Amino acid sequence: MNIRLGVFRPLFAFSLSWAAPAAVPAPEPDAHAECQAQLLKLEERLRIVEAALKIDGAKTDFPAAAPSNSAFAPPSQSAQPHRQSFEMPPELVPEIGKIGSQVGLLLAGSANPFQLNSGSFVGGFIDLPLFEGPRRIPGKLSYEVMIGISQSRTNFQTTSNVAQVANLAVLTTLNPSGGLQNVAAAVSGTGAAPFPVTAQTQTRLRLLQVVPFSFKYTSTALDRWRIRPYGILGFGTYVTIHNQNPGRGTPPNYGVRPDANLPPDVAAAVRQLFGGQAPFGGPLVAGQISQSPELARRGLPGGHGNIDLGIHSGAGFEIRLNRGLSFGFDTRYNRIAGTNGRFKTYGSRLGFHF
Repeated sequence: MNIRLGVFRPLFAFSLSWAAPAAVPAPEPDAHAECQAQLLKLEERLRIVEAALKIDGAKTDFPAAAPSNSAFAPPSQSAQPHRQSFEMPPELVPEIGKIGSQVGLLLAGSANPFQLNSGSFVGGFIDLPLFEGPRRIPGKLSYEVMIGISQSRTNFQTTSNVAQVANLAVLTTLNPSGGLQNVAAAVSGTGAAPFPVTAQTQTRLRLLQVVPFSFKYTSTALDRWRIRPYGILGFGTYVTIHNQNPGRGTPPNYGVRPDANLPPDVAAAVRQLFGGQAPFGGPLVAGQISQSPELARRGLPGGHGNIDLGIHSGAGFEIRLNRGLSFGFDTRYNRIAGTNGRFKTYGSRLGFHF
């Protein structure tokens, strides 16, 4: 039954008009009551037909006929195409669902660059959906921004060329005729040289990762199990800050050689002036020399740093705990300029969906 209700209304009205008595000027009361009963029956049947047509007519492609007060409706004119004005798509409509964005926290370990020890990594991210993927590869493409910091501490030997020059100046003052013996002692940090040249120091690394541009493709093929794997590719900016602290080396070093072959009064004066502070007793900049005492008293951090561009990639998966929370595993691979510039982070992730 693929015909709209409006087509049947004129036919019923036409049949009712023919069914009525044609030339009865004043019907008897019994005849009038009989006609009323027949009309009520026809109206009841009409309601049944209307209900059936409404159910079946909803599946058809025919346009509904406009209601008419006359028995015969005029032929419908062809509908003119209506030009709709532009409307912005609905945004932030919680009644429909979530917009597919996510913010999250990364708590992970870090395999650091430059042959330094592994450490910790803490970061955060936000990804914004761009469009859905093809049907053959169900998923969505997002734009992700990530910021994080890696930290580590590594003990190894460092050599200060500034200490060599300072040793030579002291030895030349104490023993002007020392000649090559002064030079050898100053360069190697032995004999009467007061300052250590090569010492065990603790290098503290802080590596800031700022990834302002990356694409993230999340697969939705495993949604029935609440699992969504993903891959990431982009580029980032990397800020490396490090310093060397001789006081935390093995053994600790406070900037003055305790076994220097110096006169007792000279050794005591050197320890009093330079022990545990600049130029070689505090955290070293680039493993060479400490910052000035005035900067240290102000609390300004000392260290050597650089900024580089690099490639950022990653992979992982998330397990949806509920509609707004997910937990999973995340690993990131990075390559920055310079020797031994590869490093990665790996660990847990916590996502909040909206």
